[in-house]
Amino acid sequence: MSSFEKNNLDKIKSFIRNSEEINIEEPDKEELIKMIRPTVGIRTKSSDDKNINVGISKIGGKPDLPKDFKWPRANSKSMLFCAQYNLSELTPFDKESVLPITGFFYIFLSLDEKWQEFNGVNQQFKFIYSETEKLIRTEFPNDYEHNHVFKTALIEYFEFYTLPHNENYKLSELDEKYDDFLFSCYEPVNDFISEELSHDPDNMHQLLGHDRSIQSSVVYDFATKELGLYGVESSNYQERWKDILELSKTYELLLQLDCFDSNTDLNKFGGSGSYYFGLSKADLETKNFNNIKMSFQMT
Repeated sequence: MSSFEKNNLDKIKSFIRNSEEINIEEPDKEELIKMIRPTVGIRTKSSDDKNINVGISKIGGKPDLPKDFKWPRANSKSMLFCAQYNLSELTPFDKESVLPITGFFYIFLSLDEKWQEFNGVNQQFKFIYSETEKLIRTEFPNDYEHNHVFKTALIEYFEFYTLPHNENYKLSELDEKYDDFLFSCYEPVNDFISEELSHDPDNMHQLLGHDRSIQSSVVYDFATKELGLYGVESSNYQERWKDILELSKTYELLLQLDCFDSNTDLNKFGGSGSYYFGLSKADLETKNFNNIKMSFQMT
């Protein structure tokens, strides 16, 4: 786990205030600065279970689970283990202290039965928070196919910051005010953040902060899931837009899982897509992870 510099946020603020690239009015610069969110960045490194201690954050491989854990199933089949996150490892980077300081997040996903791939539409998943820290490296169930095992990748957390997605409601006023807001402000700031924090902009892994969605901001997807509108015809979506917009304001991003990470082979089922897991602000405040919403977006 790498350490972080205390002045990274100050550098980003200074860039917004002083850079000639940022062509918006001073009060709007301050509004944009207020929107910056601390985020837990994630880097991965190809590895092997033999080289990773039990309980370390990782993608793929065999999961480290409580002894009495019941493997989740969907459509009468064992679900695919994708990742585990040791919360004690990321605590130093949770600048807003919103997550538990111990325990684990686990992600299990199912395949579309017809196409044998990830698609996000009506896809069953399990996002599990476990407080148990006594774990064992667990063998796969008997019905687990060899092709369903993902390569092991070690997770490293680091300090990161995010702006709202460019189509997020929080930026709508600035976007309407400036014809070229995306190019004259938004993209230069995002590029500076990635360069300053040595972050690959194509790496879509993260926890907390603002979503870095491939398509439109996933807070709208979380709202449509709640309203039963996910994947419906666009006309129905537009008719309920006001409801979707208002409900989206109650949701937060919890975690992004990038299938196109070259250090893993999640792409054999997920292609260039990313998974987004979110929850209501109220549930995050009470650390209730039982009502997670999931969205899947592809390029």
